[in-house]
Amino acid sequence: MADGWRPLVLGGIVLVVILTPVFRGAEPAASEESSVAPAAAQQEPAPTPTESSVSQDSADSAPVSEVDGVGTRLLAGGGGAKTVALTFDDGPHPKYTEQVLALLRDRGVVATFCIVGKPASTHPDLVRAIVADGHVLCNHTVSHDIGLRHKGDGVIAGELENTQAVMLGATPDADIRFFRAPGGAFAENINAAASALGLTPLGWSIDTRDWGKPGASAIRDTVFSQIHPGAVVLLHDGGGDRSQTVSALPEIIDGLVERGYTFVVPET
Repeated sequence: MADGWRPLVLGGIVLVVILTPVFRGAEPAASEESSVAPAAAQQEPAPTPTESSVSQDSADSAPVSEVDGVGTRLLAGGGGAKTVALTFDDGPHPKYTEQVLALLRDRGVVATFCIVGKPASTHPDLVRAIVADGHVLCNHTVSHDIGLRHKGDGVIAGELENTQAVMLGATPDADIRFFRAPGGAFAENINAAASALGLTPLGWSIDTRDWGKPGASAIRDTVFSQIHPGAVVLLHDGGGDRSQTVSALPEIIDGLVERGYTFVVPET
């Protein structure tokens, strides 16, 4: 009887060997990220500008074009000079904006602040403080709706115009030069609405991903590993706990100065 079963057993083994790769192939591919992104990360997804994570330190060229296909400025300008523009999104925040301003003031650094209308209406004093310190304002919409490009023209115009009104209401002399789409989700329609208000759409070439709170050292190292002439660096002073960004900022500034970089406001 044992001899009679032997062909069946061997046949079963062969069948298992043949079918195993088939069933494995039916399994879903493993995700590169094993956990769900935190809410803050979902609110500020990374856009397309940053094309490489390879170190750009001391590079003689930027990893992206100066302006993208829908008219969004990605670089600070300056013809390849070692300039860098620091930009801060989602403020003003009653705690972190003041801390960022103090650090910039102590080091004589100019920056661009991308203002969200809702917190700005609550803290107009911080909008005035930003302008008083010589920084430039950027319209970051009223509600930070990352799906704004899918809305009607009237909704888009309202998001931008209302934020302009809040900033100018806080300080009529505000220097408002730029527009930044929530989540970096730029498109022709929202860029056109910004241009109608005399605003230059402003993206970035280095995303520190500080909104994900990876740690101050990780925020700093991202800047240093990707720095290039004309870099526009995305940071945050609002929208949540930005203590890591505040902690990283002094080393970022000092390290870039040591590397020969000058801090600028992007060209319009």
